Amino acid sequence: MAISNFDIILNIARLAMSADPVRATQQIERLRDSVIDAAPDQAEKLGRLLNRPTRRLEMQPVGFDEMRAGAQSMLPGERLTRSTPAPADRETGAALARIIFPEDNHEQSPFLPGQLSTVIDDLVGEWGRIDELARLGARPHTRCLVFGPPGVGKTKLVRYLARRLDLPCVEARLDGLVSSFLGTTARNIGTLFEFANRYRCVLFLDEFDAIAKARDDAHEVGEIKRVVNTLLQSLDARGIGLTLAATNHEHLLDPAVWRRFDARIHIPLPDGQSRRLILVENAAPVEFNETELKFLEWVTAGMSGADVERLVMGGKRYLVLHDVDPLASSVTNPSENRRRILLDGLRNQAALDARLFDPEIRSALLGSEDGLLDALLQAGFKQRDAADLLGWNQSTISRKLKAKAQLTSVGHENG
Repeated sequence: MAISNFDIILNIARLAMSADPVRATQQIERLRDSVIDAAPDQAEKLGRLLNRPTRRLEMQPVGFDEMRAGAQSMLPGERLTRSTPAPADRETGAALARIIFPEDNHEQSPFLPGQLSTVIDDLVGEWGRIDELARLGARPHTRCLVFGPPGVGKTKLVRYLARRLDLPCVEARLDGLVSSFLGTTARNIGTLFEFANRYRCVLFLDEFDAIAKARDDAHEVGEIKRVVNTLLQSLDARGIGLTLAATNHEHLLDPAVWRRFDARIHIPLPDGQSRRLILVENAAPVEFNETELKFLEWVTAGMSGADVERLVMGGKRYLVLHDVDPLASSVTNPSENRRRILLDGLRNQAALDARLFDPEIRSALLGSEDGLLDALLQAGFKQRDAADLLGWNQSTISRKLKAKAQLTSVGHENG
């Protein structure tokens, strides 16, 4: 017998998988096995949920408590509390940093390529093996520069690392520390580092290129040199804590700045598999089949993780504004309707956000359906899948391709 209110149960299961995946998986498996004979379609949906790719980085290492204890022992400073005043500009009183406490830090790791995921896991794990490292005359990484295009998850990664270490994150945008008053910028940098050296925390320097870019200002060469020297000296002096910096413009950094970091992590634009994972996670509770996911993977080529999230959010708005229920049953929402809704929603987003898509893909989406067919076939889609996405049957595809071949042949003969 089928389960009543199954859609509600499925949504609860999705939420449970996010909160406690291990125990939730066990219970969902029991539910799937109990309905597999009476309601195979419901069992299949539960099976798809169980098979959904999980984020390896989110599994806490076995020695998580040991790692946190190691981080605390490496940082012998005072405990940072909510009553501790944040570092501030002496003249204006403006805060120089935002403090994110562990209990407020719910940041998830960005989706990263396989090797990079392993590297980040190892970077965190070092803090649980400080004594073993010391016996070899080594220590954990203490200064890491994260760089890459906008929207790939640099800030997300830094906050995630702070959460994994169970430490407050003192987050400062270097462009916010720059002042028009002579000497104030260097003093602000000194104040920020004095604060970070006093308390147990992760220091995060966002927009790290701001000062490097300012060095090009011909009117303030002397002042900017003093600022950069202060920054370099402060980085050198901060040897016991963890300092992370992020930039979109690594090419602007001075070579002397690069040498201050013992880890220099490049986060690239997400590959196809990573974009799939981002789509699946952000689209929930909406689900896609394999053909739709392949199509969306092609459509999102060249996008950052933030771009993919923006695309999904736009799609959900489209569904609501056009009174479409993507969770409706297959009877009230047949597959051909799903394809048309998906295609129309993407076209709407391409018109609304002109810079979101790769120009060629945007042109294909907004052009004729014959042109989109050509683009899909050139991208490696099978004729059957292209027909499915366009809502056509196989004979329609064959007829169009035959007519196009005839026109091409006539054109060659006339030429």
